[in-house]
Amino acid sequence: MNTRIAITNQKGGVAKTTTAVNLADGLQRLGRSVLLVDSDPQANATSHLGIDRKRLRKTMDNLYYEADLDISEVLISRNGFTGLDVLPAGEPLAYAEQKLSGVPVKEKLLSERLAEIEGNYDYIIIDCPPNLGFLTMNALVAATDMLVVIKPEYFALEGLMRISQKAEMIKQRINPDLNLSGYLLANYDGRKNQHKAIRKAVKEKFPGKLFQTIIRTNARLSNATSQGQTIFEYDPKSHGATDYRNLSTEVEERYGRR
Repeated sequence: MNTRIAITNQKGGVAKTTTAVNLADGLQRLGRSVLLVDSDPQANATSHLGIDRKRLRKTMDNLYYEADLDISEVLISRNGFTGLDVLPAGEPLAYAEQKLSGVPVKEKLLSERLAEIEGNYDYIIIDCPPNLGFLTMNALVAATDMLVVIKPEYFALEGLMRISQKAEMIKQRINPDLNLSGYLLANYDGRKNQHKAIRKAVKEKFPGKLFQTIIRTNARLSNATSQGQTIFEYDPKSHGATDYRNLSTEVEERYGRR
């Protein structure tokens, strides 16, 4: 059985997409076969990998709308990677819920499409939009695990509670295989008392669920994004690369050996 990780937070700007992309690359550098699913209409994960969205003929929205479409027509093998494929996103994905309003059990559509190819990959990483809507629901129904990226700021715990409650509802009603553990602190500065206080609060509120790895604040991460590269391509000796390398190893230990 492979591991399908939905990376989520209902708020943008928390390094969710940065984590999805660099974790996917980190895992493939450990010798794993990985599929990165860009399930965010903003398509930031697609752009982060240097993929020109204007040249794409088919994207994730086509998988939702066209039941007979072969998923291989959407898959992209990213140049320079031997173990990483991508299902890219496009802006029309934003209208998926509206267009599929009459489709029964539409929250299972992504799960059904991924079932066609899940045997080809050790990991499927799903980058969710920054909300708890239709696309995030589909991702959590398809996932075996949920990884929530947290920015250490006030009200972070409130958002974490809402996401956890949503995931618990999905686990009880639709996807009993969903693992709710996996909270990651990103944009972290250990010199700031607020950041240290929030880390302590998360550990106390959700014992055993916070990753030991912390993604430290590092300008090289945003620079890599602007260049359409992962941190391992852009600056493999940076703190950002070290942190995501450690995260990839921890994910392997936590999820990959079941």
